[in-house]
Amino acid sequence: MRRHFDILIHMKSISLSVSEQDYDAFRKAAQSQERPIASLIREAMAAYRAERLEGRGRLEEIVVLTGHAPLAPLPSREELYDEAFDAPDDEERR
Repeated sequence: MRRHFDILIHMKSISLSVSEQDYDAFRKAAQSQERPIASLIREAMAAYRAERLEGRGRLEEIVVLTGHAPLAPLPSREELYDEAFDAPDDEERR
């Protein structure tokens, strides 16, 4: 129980506007899982952060041994296109 309390202390309240379609999708998912919508949104934000903000490495850093499976998760098709076609100064504008 203490861990749950610690998590609540370190959370930041935010307000955001979402499309009606996104809100309805999250509301229905939350209802079917018997969870608050906020819990699903926190989970979605954490997944986005892990996948798109923290988990993105350069392709040459992915180590694969001949005849073996990759040692790290491979990037998604979207990440491959982003890395291949983004101009060098696109990173500076973000």
